[in-house]
Amino acid sequence: MKHHVLILFLAIGAFSSCVTQKEYQELEEQKKYYETEAQIADSLRTEYNKLAEENRQLEIEFRNTRLDLEEYVVTNKSLQNSYLALLGRVEELKQDRNELDITASYEKYNLERQLSAQWDSLDRSRRRQQGLEYELYQKDSRLNAMEYDYTNMKGALQERNIRIQELEQMLDVKEANMEDVRGRLNSMLANFSSSDLSVEERNGKLYLSLSSNLLFPSGSTRIDAEGQQALRQLANALKSNPDIDIMVEGHTDSDGSALANWNLSVDRAVAVTNLLVANGVNPERITAAGRGEFMPKAPNNTAFNKALNRRTEIVISPQLDELYQFLEGQ
Repeated sequence: MKHHVLILFLAIGAFSSCVTQKEYQELEEQKKYYETEAQIADSLRTEYNKLAEENRQLEIEFRNTRLDLEEYVVTNKSLQNSYLALLGRVEELKQDRNELDITASYEKYNLERQLSAQWDSLDRSRRRQQGLEYELYQKDSRLNAMEYDYTNMKGALQERNIRIQELEQMLDVKEANMEDVRGRLNSMLANFSSSDLSVEERNGKLYLSLSSNLLFPSGSTRIDAEGQQALRQLANALKSNPDIDIMVEGHTDSDGSALANWNLSVDRAVAVTNLLVANGVNPERITAAGRGEFMPKAPNNTAFNKALNRRTEIVISPQLDELYQFLEGQ
């Protein structure tokens, strides 16, 4: 889970390099918000483990309490039997007393003492029984409260688990889509030299680099025939998977003025974008951006390095709109 969220945040960080300052600040705020959400997701796992341990303790206490209750029930039953036996004995003593000679005062005295002792014992047993019944009532109330708390905690844990699983499933789908695109791009690489077209993965995004020699005549924004063929193949690889976002970046070397290079990079990015859209790529998922000479792959100190810097990069990242909506709805 943490790996998925890290990929998401790194993706947002890389994406922020192609937007305005205001949009960048807004994205930074969103990044901080989702970092917090990732921490919350981790805390949910910690809380889940804590609640699971508390649940185990509650089950142990519940079992012990149940054993105590069973013991009290047995004791109470025994006392009731003793009480009934005592009552029977009292009745027997009464009958015996009636049958005895009134004049046998000594025997009468002993019988009365015995009867009094029996009544005292019976009274103590009754008070003990009442105390046990009250204790049993308290334990039963506590047990009901524990069962209620356990049910609530279990429900909360289930809801959080479902939320985490849904988020993980969404991230798995995003990764699967990116793997599908990577496979299609790898198949496309076989048709071109590595100096003209290459693919690498950075921070959860795919960077497809096309050299200017493949796409444009020198200093031009018109895409030549070989470049159009390459972009059509690229469009076929991308349009079958709509669950991605695409950034087309134009890059130049440092020859000439920075402004001219910037305008050239923008125009070339727009030209590539238009051709991809014309070949079926969803225009709602594609953005054109000019980088000019300001994001070189190598120092502009040799002809070879300058050729590396004159390029168009197609940055492919997972579509995050659905994920944002999911997080905002929690």
